[in-house]
Amino acid sequence: MEILLAYRWGELKKSGENGKKRRQEEEGWEKTDTEQIRSAGANPVGHLFSSLVLREQRWNSMLRSCKADRCSSFFRMPSYPLFLIQFWFPRVPSVPCRLLPPLVDVPAVARMVYKDKVVFILGTTGSGKSKLAIALAKSFRGEVVNSDKMQVYDGLGVITNKVTEEESGGVPHHLLGVVHPEADFTASHFRREATRAVESILGRGGLPIVAGGSNSYIEELVEGVGGEFRSRYDCCFLWVDVELPVLHEFVSSRVDKMVEQGLVKEARAAFRPDGDYSRGIWRSIGVSEMDGYFRSGDSAGDGETKARMLEAAVDAIKANTCRLACCQLQKIRRFCAMGWDVHRIDATEFFQRRGRGSEEELWEEVVGEPGAAITRSFLASKNQNNELDATANAATF
Repeated sequence: MEILLAYRWGELKKSGENGKKRRQEEEGWEKTDTEQIRSAGANPVGHLFSSLVLREQRWNSMLRSCKADRCSSFFRMPSYPLFLIQFWFPRVPSVPCRLLPPLVDVPAVARMVYKDKVVFILGTTGSGKSKLAIALAKSFRGEVVNSDKMQVYDGLGVITNKVTEEESGGVPHHLLGVVHPEADFTASHFRREATRAVESILGRGGLPIVAGGSNSYIEELVEGVGGEFRSRYDCCFLWVDVELPVLHEFVSSRVDKMVEQGLVKEARAAFRPDGDYSRGIWRSIGVSEMDGYFRSGDSAGDGETKARMLEAAVDAIKANTCRLACCQLQKIRRFCAMGWDVHRIDATEFFQRRGRGSEEELWEEVVGEPGAAITRSFLASKNQNNELDATANAATF
């Protein structure tokens, strides 16, 4: 037993000397680190981080040394009883040490870059997208980028229902009637030209407002080329929604109004017996439907027969327009399922109460004010990418 106590005393003395030596080394490390920080000058954070890494490496080395000493003690005394080994040489649990992060996560801070904002107005044909776009442009110094695949072509203003100069109210419109009627203007073409228009508007300090019923164009702009547009800009989507039965009734009355405004005359001027209705502006609803009526000419017989043929052509325009509205609605719902930031504005009440009192006041109450409130909140909010980067930055600590 005396031999055991003497051996234990020697081990404790050796351990105390080693501990004193390690404390002296650690004090030397602290002194060295302090001198490095004082001499760092303009970049003390970087030197502090370097010293922390160095101290971390030294601490891990010291733990490994302690563990080796402990293991060697066991191997030198294999003949001791187990209870004596556990009493005299208790196992010290290892203390896990993790690398301390720098005081400032520079990459995360650098990623917090302001993203310009772009507003999109979605909706079916006849829902009032253009009117809302013009109203928002007047309120927020915006400019409208047309995203209707038929309105980008020059000509057929009545059939394609282009915004007139009076209706625009002085608001600049881009990609409206600028493409040759027979040219093929694809979704990729629109993405390229619309991106240029958005950059131009932002360069003048304005708010880009993309409005139109061609959802394939909008999807290509937002999600095309790996979502490059969404990564560069903060997007908000306003959806002017109208219940389909109410919308179909309005679309029918609007087609009748277009006939009064000269739809038949405009279609007759553009009619060509050898025309290709699968290209350019000739794909517009209202062109191919009038083909049979124009081809009949004087061979249709009396005026009553020609009137019935014209009525059938107009009914076909109404049916195809309603069918288009259903397809557009399905596409918008798919956008919502894709996770787009879509804000729905129910404009059904406006269409139901049209003709009862002041339509302008009613439209402002049902559509205009909600749209302006959503846009105002969107412009005042922080960018989504900034919030995500800030969260990631905090998580690293």
